[in-house]
Amino acid sequence: MRGFILKRNIAWFVFYTALGGIVLIFFFPFLWVMFTSFQDAENAGAIPPDFLASPTLDNFRSVFEEGEFLTCLWNSTVVVVLTLVANLIISLPAAYIIARNRQGWMMFLILFLQMAPWITLLLPWYIIFKKLGLYDTYFGLVLSDLTFMIPFTIWLMLGFFEDVPVEVEEAAWLDGCSRMGTFVRIVVPLVKGGIITITTLGFMFCWNIFIFPLVLAGYDTKTLPVFVYGFMADNQLDFGPLAAAALLTMLPVIIFVLINQKHFRQGIAFGGGK
Repeated sequence: MRGFILKRNIAWFVFYTALGGIVLIFFFPFLWVMFTSFQDAENAGAIPPDFLASPTLDNFRSVFEEGEFLTCLWNSTVVVVLTLVANLIISLPAAYIIARNRQGWMMFLILFLQMAPWITLLLPWYIIFKKLGLYDTYFGLVLSDLTFMIPFTIWLMLGFFEDVPVEVEEAAWLDGCSRMGTFVRIVVPLVKGGIITITTLGFMFCWNIFIFPLVLAGYDTKTLPVFVYGFMADNQLDFGPLAAAALLTMLPVIIFVLINQKHFRQGIAFGGGK
């Protein structure tokens, strides 16, 4: 009995040690960015780093002194909010109709649309947006994000809508509720977990997307990832301000995920169990 307990304890020790090592590997870049953001110019890029160096807030001052941070923060917020709202308005009814009509070919088409590399669409978008006057506009950035958000949302929400019993909707129809009213008042609340999940994933995607605004946004609609990229000079990297700007850019995503983590975990677990 004692030997069995000893083997079990050793197994648990090895398991948690390996798990902790894996977590540390993935979490290390964030810790490094956080550490670098509080180092002065001399120590920010030092190898090996000086862990005993006094922290400083000069890098954060440099970020705000650039004068573009708050503008880029506003641009990112506007693009993300408009994209998420438009995505839900378009994708939820589409996913519901596909799920109720069992249109398998449409599901295949949605998956096929997600296979296209983003870079292949940038040149056509740039040319079209220039011709239509959509370059350097919020509408253009929202439209480019929706190109990938809508197929992803429809594909993810299909499983949630399929699990809503049809009898619930039929009961609402018998009570005189219209199809639109049934969808809004009955079906949508039942798939709240999926909506929160897709909103959280969409927020992370739209907030951190870099290649679209780099090509399709100009000075007026520059977003935070492009702003962070601006700290990279041609021949050198300004590590301190770069890390500080990256940390400030990550904070809204971290806060948003922490607020929705309970429903997000439930939605992922529910979707993964299908």
